[in-house]
Amino acid sequence: MAGRDTTEAINGFITELGVGAFPHTVDESGDLWQTFGVLGQPSWVFVDANGDTELVSGSLGEAGLVERLDALIAP
Repeated sequence: MAGRDTTEAINGFITELGVGAFPHTVDESGDLWQTFGVLGQPSWVFVDANGDTELVSGSLGEAGLVERLDALIAP
């Protein structure tokens, strides 16, 4: 979730990095960041099937992201 910037700037970032294959949320006010305790980027908030959240601050890399996502979808 991109935050604390304008929609135009965030759209430019999405286009520049080619990450438009998934939906993006814009949080210009920072309200969602505050809700999840995000202090800066990169940060990741993972939400499980029960609605429980886990905040991870810092870079995960592809392997770390895949590992966390696999854990979320595991039976």
